[in-house]
Amino acid sequence: MKRGLFCFRQDLRLDDHPALSRAVKCTDQLDFVYLFEDKIWSSNDRISHHRARFILESLEVLKSDIEEKGGTLLISQGNIVEAIPRLMKQLGSDICFMQAHSAYNEKLDEVALAKKVNLILEDGATMIHADDFENLNIDFPETFTQFRKQVEKNCQPRHCIPAPKSLNCSRKYSDPIPSLNDLRFKENEMDSRTPFHFQGGGHAARKRVNSWIWKQNCLSTYKETRNGLVGSLFSSRFSPWLAQGCISPRFLHEQVREYEHQKGSNKSTYWMIFELLWRDFFHFFSKAHGKHIFHFKGIHPERTHSTPKTNLKEVFENWKMGQTDDQFVNANMNELRMTGWMSNRGRQNVASYLIHQLGLDWRLGARWFEQQLIDYDPCSNYGNWLYLSGFGSDPRPNRIFNVAKQASIYDANQEYRKLWL
Repeated sequence: MKRGLFCFRQDLRLDDHPALSRAVKCTDQLDFVYLFEDKIWSSNDRISHHRARFILESLEVLKSDIEEKGGTLLISQGNIVEAIPRLMKQLGSDICFMQAHSAYNEKLDEVALAKKVNLILEDGATMIHADDFENLNIDFPETFTQFRKQVEKNCQPRHCIPAPKSLNCSRKYSDPIPSLNDLRFKENEMDSRTPFHFQGGGHAARKRVNSWIWKQNCLSTYKETRNGLVGSLFSSRFSPWLAQGCISPRFLHEQVREYEHQKGSNKSTYWMIFELLWRDFFHFFSKAHGKHIFHFKGIHPERTHSTPKTNLKEVFENWKMGQTDDQFVNANMNELRMTGWMSNRGRQNVASYLIHQLGLDWRLGARWFEQQLIDYDPCSNYGNWLYLSGFGSDPRPNRIFNVAKQASIYDANQEYRKLWL
């Protein structure tokens, strides 16, 4: 009997999961584990209670889905390079399966783990499969536009894979999912001003897709509404479920194509695919540039820069707490801190303000976003911050947002500022 262990990370689903599908086919018995990694969960510096709650809810749904198919979900804690071999020995597992990650530190863990156990990695986090892009045999494009043109011309997303019909695990009972209190988080109530509550798990994700795309018909006008600030319908808000892998980008691609087939395509339907391609770009960008996406001068060390101010701890704290001289920035930072989410328009403005108005190291902002965002993903987060710093994939080295002008355009009647100040 061939026994395997599947380790979930940011892929908390059973359907359209290439790594899981391969694991089920290659083994007679397959156990499942989610590891609360010490480097993320040992202190609250890396993760806020907003994202912690969302992940715990997603794990509850995943556990239920696994159990419905006859399986169980184990819960472990520690360093992945040490904990997984130990667990495999306890279970008698011959082989470990995981979805491949795109970010540098996670890939280092994969390399170290592969030296200790028989590890099989399978790509599945992007809309365009990594193999299909790599088969183009081109150097990685420096800009998104070059990447997009190559992909649109030469690549198509693969079809979604159905979830396994049944699962066979060695353990007969799942471990309990820890609570926020168990993980030393406070059970904070949702801020009453937020127009939308993010519920973790694939079922809530599909409910949002069905409502926003099909019932509310919001996809048809998305390009016009995407820069909004108030309400729950101007944005798809799919990003937290994508970030934790509760749904796959290929599933969203198929939904958009089916919508176009039934109701017609337009600039807005294309824009949703366009933004999924941006997400892909940052994943492949992370693979291509590794640790450099965390360096101050990123992939453009030749570009000139002003030395970031290092003695302005109070200035950074004021930015974090929404206490700067700019009320538009403050409103956005308050929404982030109190809900774990911020609009795309807001993110660009508060990042530009930190970098160019306050003169701080962009990595301070990236780390704060890493802690606070429900939809945190290292590739998109650091890729976007590096882009705005002028040392990333932006061909323009000095993309500065006029925050006052942005506020006058996108919050002309100050509805957003009045809500969050």
